[in-house]
Amino acid sequence: MIPAIGAVTPVGLIAVNISIFIAKHLAEFRWTIAILAFVSGLMLNSWAGLNIFRVFAQRRPDHPLVHERNQEMVLVGGMAVVIIAAFLTALFCYEGLGNEADLPNGLTFITGVVAVLVPVLLQAFFRRGVRRSAAGRQQVTGLPPASSPPQSTSPAPPPLNDPLRRV
Repeated sequence: MIPAIGAVTPVGLIAVNISIFIAKHLAEFRWTIAILAFVSGLMLNSWAGLNIFRVFAQRRPDHPLVHERNQEMVLVGGMAVVIIAAFLTALFCYEGLGNEADLPNGLTFITGVVAVLVPVLLQAFFRRGVRRSAAGRQQVTGLPPASSPPQSTSPAPPPLNDPLRRV
């Protein structure tokens, strides 16, 4: 704990120096930050979309969107939502970094807070939803929860008269 507390000031000084450098060269960093925001949005939104679909499929297995025949439609629609959300995040980030004299501003602050909170809140929601649905499935069917690893048994040794067996 002592090293962590002692590292706060040096880490803060490094962060301030980096942020001042970026602010002075904001025009050069603006596109890079927007592209990184887009990539980050693609990753986080894809992860969220997969988890939303997984929880939805567990809770509503008879819904038409979960059926295999609709898989392409759901995939294309999900990809469109993910790309649009990532583009909007990058656009808001790019627009918010338009002028270093306007920083900090509400648009970049809110975009950053939402970008940090959404994955944290979704992770908590998905963990709770998976635990609840796995426990409910176990009570109803007697099956183990889906998150438990399958029990493996070691393969039987080859018979003694096997021509491929080495002695």
